[in-house]
Amino acid sequence: MKKIAILLVLSLSLFTPAHAVQKNIAVKKIDKLVAAPDAELLIASGSSIILISNIDTPTAQISISALNASGSVIWQKKIESQQDEIASAVTSDREGNIWLAGFASLEKSIETATATETSTTTAENPDAVVAENYPDMREDLRVLKTWKISPLGEVIAQYTKELSEPGLINGISVNASGISIVGQFSGRPFLMTANQSGVFSKMYFVGTSKTVINTVVRNSDSSSNLFGASSEKLGGKNLAGKRDGILMKVGKTGSITSVVRSSIAKGDRAWLSSDSNLLLSGYVKSGKVVESAITKFNASFVPTWTIRVPSTGESIALSTSKNSYVALSSNSAVKSLIGWKPTMSQLLLLTLDSKGMITAASGASDLSSPFALSYSTELGVVGLAKAADQTIAVFKLTK
Repeated sequence: MKKIAILLVLSLSLFTPAHAVQKNIAVKKIDKLVAAPDAELLIASGSSIILISNIDTPTAQISISALNASGSVIWQKKIESQQDEIASAVTSDREGNIWLAGFASLEKSIETATATETSTTTAENPDAVVAENYPDMREDLRVLKTWKISPLGEVIAQYTKELSEPGLINGISVNASGISIVGQFSGRPFLMTANQSGVFSKMYFVGTSKTVINTVVRNSDSSSNLFGASSEKLGGKNLAGKRDGILMKVGKTGSITSVVRSSIAKGDRAWLSSDSNLLLSGYVKSGKVVESAITKFNASFVPTWTIRVPSTGESIALSTSKNSYVALSSNSAVKSLIGWKPTMSQLLLLTLDSKGMITAASGASDLSSPFALSYSTELGVVGLAKAADQTIAVFKLTK
């Protein structure tokens, strides 16, 4: 890992394999489809763009909308429930079903149903960690909940697990072996898993308040790959920078089996997004220099290629069978991008080939901060981004 750290320190604004020559790329304009003021999550499902919103009415409800490729509404539904509910993470499965993870309030009487498993978890605290204060967390929202929803917005199943206090969910990953969920509970990063029938494991803690897990990828053997940042020793690996990006593999019984640290001397690194092909994006901060790092890893967490692009640090990436895509908040010129010289933060979407070379670029001067990115064969790449005034819009990469 020392060699990797040295390479990261020495690299300029763009690093690609030594044998590759980056060509100059003209930046095209991103299609801004429609304003989506309440949207918090997005997922592509076939030919539909699915938006998820948390509606604060007399009771907290989850709203799901489907848009077509032009941005027109196809249908809009609400998840009916006797509880207050919020969704904070989304993914999809191979059948096109949509999976949400979030929290719900306690019912007056919780009954165990066919598709519901309920138990209580209390956080262990052997390190006497003082939990962070999350002022926006409602004390009654302490039922961890997942929803399986059809491509047409119908709830297929709901699975719950009662906890001793509220938590935060950062990511969910689903495959044929089950479900993996990551977040923060009592100030500590956790992993919780479930089988396809919704039977939950206990809560596995993977660090103290000095570690945050932002995203998760579930493996076919029921193990989970966790990605985030840490400023403490983990899995026998010491801290190298001020804070290191971390790649962690956790077995199906909750034991940490490997940890790889992505570091920069006296700097701050974190991984923010990941996909099932182990394409990761995150930030690198060294002094006043901030960049987004996009790296493709193999199953052993060895990088096969990486690039770094000047940015504000916000980014999200995904990959398909042919290309990789990264959306980031760009605030300066990028080498090899013709005419791209933003004077303020602007949305930049890069297309990369199998070697990490930029093959296309698109930008939007009226959008800046991407926070959702998804892909389907029918739609291509779609996402959500904020503008300077914090309004939200759906964007789409022109095929």
